[in-house]
Amino acid sequence: MHYFADVAVEAATLAGKSLVDNFRAHQATVYGNQVQSVGNRSLSKEVTSSSDHEADAIIIKVLTERCPDHNLLTEETGLIDNGSDFTWIIDPLDGSSNFLNHNPFFAVSIALAFQNKPITGVIFSPYLEEMVVARRDHGCTINGRPVQVSTTDEIAKSYAVGCPGGEKNNIRFAELEYAIHKQNKDFRKIGSAAVECYMVAAGRVDAFTTLSISPWDVAAGVLCVEEAGGMVSDFHGNPWDLQKTDLLVTNGLIHTAMLDELAKAGVVEAQPVHS
Repeated sequence: MHYFADVAVEAATLAGKSLVDNFRAHQATVYGNQVQSVGNRSLSKEVTSSSDHEADAIIIKVLTERCPDHNLLTEETGLIDNGSDFTWIIDPLDGSSNFLNHNPFFAVSIALAFQNKPITGVIFSPYLEEMVVARRDHGCTINGRPVQVSTTDEIAKSYAVGCPGGEKNNIRFAELEYAIHKQNKDFRKIGSAAVECYMVAAGRVDAFTTLSISPWDVAAGVLCVEEAGGMVSDFHGNPWDLQKTDLLVTNGLIHTAMLDELAKAGVVEAQPVHS
């Protein structure tokens, strides 16, 4: 598993260098100005740029060379199915809107899942120069230093971060944010799920919550938090899996209380019925 972490770090480092070069060269749009290199995803507020695709190509090249039999699932390319039990789950630029507005909170997120369970997670925040690495049962580090979640044991003393996961969730997210914010110290929106996850892992904040999140946004971050001693679930308290879902990430000590607040706020959707 150490080999896989090294491969992910190599891919993230190269992709991150490309992103920072573009970021510093001011090749991206600023404050929403329209340029040819920027396009919309399925929702009008979700953007992608040429930099997303450049980083995606870099990562795919490294992973294909180092692990040619593995599957790849990336936000930009989709699924490359090689029939393997191993699947790399990749967001080459998490926080595209931040990046395009010259906000440094963006990251490369790379996870490796074995039989749909993440075993390696790497998040590289290149402008902040932070490399986060987690391996199943081997803990989580930032720039080689082991990290742990916070010891905050009351919502009233906690800080939370979150994102709506797309404009279609804005009303439900506003209700969620209000419910938590009236109970805790503060609720903040950073703009990158990968960064927000590793902030929980590092003990910088106590909780992260989001709605209908895709696996490439959080697969690496989920493992980082779990390996740092935290807890991850959907809003019903079920363990996270690789499906698109509502997500609660905490230090573990306030997890149940946070779930209770979400339920009281009425933002928890009914669980799907499986036949």
